Amino acid sequence: MKSRHDPAMQRYREEYHRCCGDLVRQLRIEKGWGLEDFSRETGISVRWLRKFEENQLTTNYSMRFQMQMVQALGFGVMEIHQFYKRVDEMTEASVGPPPWLIDNEKRGTS
Repeated sequence: MKSRHDPAMQRYREEYHRCCGDLVRQLRIEKGWGLEDFSRETGISVRWLRKFEENQLTTNYSMRFQMQMVQALGFGVMEIHQFYKRVDEMTEASVGPPPWLIDNEKRGTS
């Protein structure tokens, strides 16, 4: 398996986070919410939400914040996988399959 510092892994991870922010923005707008509305629904600051949507966070963010956003957007505990599946599909459409799957396919055909 590739190291997390491998350029392909880094690129995939960056694109995944960008797609996650894009999907959150898209779903928020579909609900007719501005950032202030979304902030009230999630209990997360407007500044943080803006940085998340624009992929400008410089530190790792908590999974709790991500869950608060996803649930506020209407994904219950049983539907959260649907949100992440959409993020995966957006990421793969942009940069291709995850590098760890490419490695496994190469090993299987050798």
